[in-house]
Amino acid sequence: MSFQKTILLLTACAATALAQTGDLGLGTNPEAQGATSDVTPGAGPNGSEDWLNSGMEGDGWEAPFLSWDSLIKIDRKTFYANAGATCKQYDWAFQQAGDKHGIDPVFLAIIAMQESSCNPDAGGPTPGLMQVACSNYPDGQCTNDVEKSVDAGAAFLRRQLDDNNRNAIKVIGNYNGFFTKGDQTGLNGGRGLTRDYPCSEDGKAHGMPQNLDYLQQILNGWFLGLNPYGDENWLGQYHCSGDCSSGHIC
Repeated sequence: MSFQKTILLLTACAATALAQTGDLGLGTNPEAQGATSDVTPGAGPNGSEDWLNSGMEGDGWEAPFLSWDSLIKIDRKTFYANAGATCKQYDWAFQQAGDKHGIDPVFLAIIAMQESSCNPDAGGPTPGLMQVACSNYPDGQCTNDVEKSVDAGAAFLRRQLDDNNRNAIKVIGNYNGFFTKGDQTGLNGGRGLTRDYPCSEDGKAHGMPQNLDYLQQILNGWFLGLNPYGDENWLGQYHCSGDCSSGHIC
């Protein structure tokens, strides 16, 4: 299905908003390799998944450069009207944290949707809307408090932008625990993230990351108003579910 048709199917309201903003269409990001005007399981306007995941088939993730400022994305109004409807009630928190850390609030809303489906009560080792490590909170204590969680997520995102020359692929990958050889994490024998790492003994022991489709789902999914957890669950080439059963990479 073409990107244009997919967007039109979302709702007439969304289609109207897209036509008015001109942010989308059938164009491609000129900085992105393998970019396609149609969204497919393995590609879209912000690049191909094979490019986004560069190196995972070999010696480890290399994180190619894609400027944060070049990203093709929808606006908050369109996002809230469709795929991000659950996040609308927390717009005040995204706006507040976005203003504080100099980040477009739509990025925070999108990450919250990917991380927790905008559920402030989402559990796990990093609870809350943004599912960010406890070390990002001022007191080092995780909480499902909406304001604190969004601020912690925005603070982490701000540091990633500053430390990685606004490389969108590195920034977003780091949010999901992707790592390169230069990250010096010691994981995967000191190599970057590889396709087979999540289901290796080391990968299962550390439990991170468990979604090799993360970059594709965000950059060519949520950013474009598509829902990888819903009607567009065909996005991605790995379909990781957090387990290593037959048929899954991770």
